[in-house]
Amino acid sequence: MPPVLSYRKETIMAYEIEEAKRIVVEAGKKLVESGLIARTWGNVSARISDTQFVITPSGRAYEDLTPEEIVVVNIDDCSYEGDIKPSSEKGVHAAAYRHHPTVDFVIHTHQRYATIVSITGMEIRNVYSEYRDVLGPVVPCAEYAMSTTNSLRKKVERCIEMNPSARAIMMMHHGTLCMGDDYDHAFKLADTLEKCCEKVIKDNYLRHSWEKEYSDDAKRNFFLGKNLAGTMPENICDLGSSIRNGNIFTLTVGDTTVDVDMQTGLGINGIAPKVEKLHRAIYNAQDCTMIQHLKTPDVVAVSCLGEPMIPMIDDFAQIVGIDVKNCPWIDGDTDDCAKEVGKAINSRNAVLIEGNGALVTGNSDGDMNALEIIMDKGAEAVIDCDIFNRPHYVPKTECMLMRTVYLAKYSKKIDEK
Repeated sequence: MPPVLSYRKETIMAYEIEEAKRIVVEAGKKLVESGLIARTWGNVSARISDTQFVITPSGRAYEDLTPEEIVVVNIDDCSYEGDIKPSSEKGVHAAAYRHHPTVDFVIHTHQRYATIVSITGMEIRNVYSEYRDVLGPVVPCAEYAMSTTNSLRKKVERCIEMNPSARAIMMMHHGTLCMGDDYDHAFKLADTLEKCCEKVIKDNYLRHSWEKEYSDDAKRNFFLGKNLAGTMPENICDLGSSIRNGNIFTLTVGDTTVDVDMQTGLGINGIAPKVEKLHRAIYNAQDCTMIQHLKTPDVVAVSCLGEPMIPMIDDFAQIVGIDVKNCPWIDGDTDDCAKEVGKAINSRNAVLIEGNGALVTGNSDGDMNALEIIMDKGAEAVIDCDIFNRPHYVPKTECMLMRTVYLAKYSKKIDEK
């Protein structure tokens, strides 16, 4: 028999509606602050009766969410009250409440390590003893289907049905579903699952590398050596970050800041460094106002391959692009290199610069924060799934569709805030 998990209840004890709306708002903000989601990704709900629950609205930023925007949804058919549209994943939440009568709080996260493990498509069998009281003996993984679709709801519901004792499940290429008896239990599930998945990733590296102790640096070098790409560079070129205002952009490289003329590339209040060519090429290629150089170790490691990044995670395809090209930056060939970078970033929000990380583009600090989170998670996914020898990718057609919907719908909603 499966072990009796902590928090197990005997009867339905739903929240009062006003309390439910308040804590759903609180939970949404906590998810963003803790890094379990980025932008509007993920969703939160709370049961208010045996027939209804409340859930976060579709495409609205959690930081500014109010209880009045939380939507009441019927468990039976997912119909809802009012003019505000509920989360597109409402069907997944309804399935959790239908199959678990004692579940009163559900969070869907895009947390880093659990999402990476989900890409492999494997369930976690024989959960580590220190996490078993919360997670149970197995954490299953629902088969992949594109986010927001009825197919995803059906596959997640099937996974719930096949694993009645599991309160946390992974959703392939997507994230997690944590079904708690209450607010605290749901977050405990998410936190415990993240710790468990981080340990799974580290132990997998140790098994393949034959190393006795884990280190992030050693893992990156093992990945690069496995792919005949040498080791992590000791130094990388500072490609700068910039903000554009009309025909001028302010470029910061190291401790130096220079205003640069878009047409000539000349510094207005100083000598512009060579990397201005990269920034000018990108601004000429797309309608953005900010460029940032990402130098996180995992992004640098993936850039060293000289190959493009193909999405392994739904939100990568949506927020970054259908792929991320990889271009060189050669000191003696900067004009041609800048031209290639301008072409490579077309219709995307990032470009890898071989051996030097990536340049990402956007129009707000929120854009830049989301891109840094998603690019870094996507880069670690490339590394870890390569070591797992299970680098599964999101189908290209679905990447294109999700990217189109994001640009046309969700990003505009966020920009309106």
